[in-house]
Amino acid sequence: MTISILKIALLGTVFTAGTIALTPTAMADPHRGAHMYRVTVTNATLGQPVAPSVIATHTAAFRLFELGPAPAAGEVGFDTYFALATAAETGYPFLLRDQVADSAGVWEAVALPTDRTPPVLFPAESNSTTISASRKAVYLSAAAMLGATNDAFYAVRNVPLPHRIGDSVHVLANAYDAGSEANAESADTVGALGATDDNPLTGTGINENGEGYIHVHAGIHGIGGPDGLNASIYDWRNPVVELTIERIR
Repeated sequence: MTISILKIALLGTVFTAGTIALTPTAMADPHRGAHMYRVTVTNATLGQPVAPSVIATHTAAFRLFELGPAPAAGEVGFDTYFALATAAETGYPFLLRDQVADSAGVWEAVALPTDRTPPVLFPAESNSTTISASRKAVYLSAAAMLGATNDAFYAVRNVPLPHRIGDSVHVLANAYDAGSEANAESADTVGALGATDDNPLTGTGINENGEGYIHVHAGIHGIGGPDGLNASIYDWRNPVVELTIERIR
């Protein structure tokens, strides 16, 4: 596999390294005296690019998502679900980061950028960031799109943070289906193949024609035609990502 095969076009000009560099963090001034952690995200797949992760520290009061039926517009939890669906369909992390940052129980939420354009982790690549947590915010959750899909994302939820400085936790993450877009696997619906039908800045095309429930993703089946996703390149077997969380302060 070569990078050119991927034809990555995640959101075209709205999702570039420059966009990430200029976007303020959800919490620009983390609380002094907080515990600090280094989080490293590693792409464990053969052929999937992984979009920038949204990572949050929080108390037990926060839950990133629940498996099962997705909330409808106007129902409790819909705003967070829509932000998750936006990340899962487009790779754009900032709506989800900001929504999570404003949620009850969340101490800090950050997006993990990379230093390349497009800003994704290709297979076997890793990237790290730091995040803070209070004494009560003892859990970490994270999620990001698998780029060559319709609405697949990896996620970990409510991972206990390591207690002592120097301690680390390693977590393997499975892939989930946001249930917000049908898995057509075609060139006109997958951003990595050049599709621009979903716009994270306007919400156009997000959360349409999906299964309507969050579930473990069934993988890539090569049903998108000759220009669609090739299962021999883009399919996976769980887990798809490894997270390492190290307490550094």
